[in-house]
Amino acid sequence: MFKRLAIALALLLPAAAGAAYPDKPVKIIVSNPPGGPVDVMLRVLASKLSAAWGQPVVVENKPGASGIISTGALVKSAPDGYTLGMVVASSVTIVPFAVDSLPFDPQKDLQPVALVARTPFIFIVPSDSPIKTWQDFVRESKTRSLAVGSFSIGTAFHLVWEQTARRAGIKALYIPSSSSGKTQNDLIGGQLDVGLDAPSSSKGLIDSGRLRALAITSPTRFAGLPDTPTLRESGMGDYAPQPWIGLMAPAGVPAERVARIQQSVADILKQPAMKAQMETLGMIPIGGSAQELADTIAADRAEMGPLIKELGIKLQ
Repeated sequence: MFKRLAIALALLLPAAAGAAYPDKPVKIIVSNPPGGPVDVMLRVLASKLSAAWGQPVVVENKPGASGIISTGALVKSAPDGYTLGMVVASSVTIVPFAVDSLPFDPQKDLQPVALVARTPFIFIVPSDSPIKTWQDFVRESKTRSLAVGSFSIGTAFHLVWEQTARRAGIKALYIPSSSSGKTQNDLIGGQLDVGLDAPSSSKGLIDSGRLRALAITSPTRFAGLPDTPTLRESGMGDYAPQPWIGLMAPAGVPAERVARIQQSVADILKQPAMKAQMETLGMIPIGGSAQELADTIAADRAEMGPLIKELGIKLQ
């Protein structure tokens, strides 16, 4: 009798353990510093996950070294679903090709969990610029020297610019900057002709009339800037470069836990309040599957690797 009872309990325990997840606090590591758009989005998401799961979901900021610090901490964690990472695209699709070596293998040591969001970028000009449309920009670049400003060499902004310039046949000098604010000031001050920025950073100056939007990289018009045409509308075919933000884990997390996390995230991202919050942060909520994120990473790496090599980008 006792033997039969022991066997029955043994058969029930795995199912019970799977159903109980999570039964203790969950930690999400992020490479972005506190207060930025990704951090703000993550904290709202973490609060909603905590409410859905009945367990604390704690955010841990580990900025620095282009995401290498945070990703390194993530891959060293136990593959049990209790430590996750909110990872920006550049950490696994740019950085690995732009450094001499990494203390981990992002393809083998990380496991995709959910494609959380896309982050479109926006091309902007001063309000008094003679460049009124995307077509004007392309045309002007063939007749005079133009200066385009955005974030540092090797960032997602820089690589999106290089991709776009090649596709559109634009010739312009890229001026790297340390912040959106500096790029915006240089635009208004006449040191730059065109800027590439995040919608959340430039929206206020666009709304006030100090800057004007030429085009946005989202495949359809962005709700936060509905009057801004897309690159597709501007004659760039089906081209719509949008870096992603994804939830990842150390390789080896049980499939049922990955599925639970992904479904919880997808359900939250469908909530109107969450969608509105992400819109103000310049993000498009996705909620895609682990496989969708894996396919996205593979496609981005196939494109970014050769481009980074061609440009000779090396991050220190």
